[in-house]
Amino acid sequence: MQNKLLLGSGNAGKIKEIKFYLEYFDLFTNFKIIDLSNFTGLGEPIESGSTFEENSIIKSTFFFNKTNCLTLSDDSGFIVEGMENFPGIKTARVAKEMGGEQQVVNFIFKKNPNKYKISAIFHCCLSLIGHKVNQVVTGKVNGFIISNKRGEEGFGFDPYFIPSSSKKTFAEMDLKEKLILSHRFEAFKVLSTIQK
Repeated sequence: MQNKLLLGSGNAGKIKEIKFYLEYFDLFTNFKIIDLSNFTGLGEPIESGSTFEENSIIKSTFFFNKTNCLTLSDDSGFIVEGMENFPGIKTARVAKEMGGEQQVVNFIFKKNPNKYKISAIFHCCLSLIGHKVNQVVTGKVNGFIISNKRGEEGFGFDPYFIPSSSKKTFAEMDLKEKLILSHRFEAFKVLSTIQK
């Protein structure tokens, strides 16, 4: 029977990116890649950690325990310079509570008046949990948050983030360009060194 790798995320944008990285880095080529849509009634993990690492492990462990499948999960978000880990591990939650990404960005610029861009770091933590498998890796990308969205690609805060290595937001880049400059790429690069 073929081994399975479960991608422990309900975020369609993340799943698409993770599949790209698995192929790009030639990872888990002998595994059948499945996601949460292959199951019903799993429930949702309570992300009670205080770091990206802790929340990623919570997700992977939860879905591994529910399915008995080797599970790869991601926790990611961005931290604005000078705002005490905001929005940090609550990046997605804060967007939901405030009514969307633009509202979060408006709040950030209200706290930082007279600026047109603000330094920020996008973080990604990947955790791989299974029988006798417990691997955790991180990646990050420095850049800037801008006040008004630019671009139509990507998801989440992609239209508001310009990595330091570019003049374009993630949402203005074609998919491959974005994927190779992202925080998730940096985390998968580390994972690939462990897996090979």
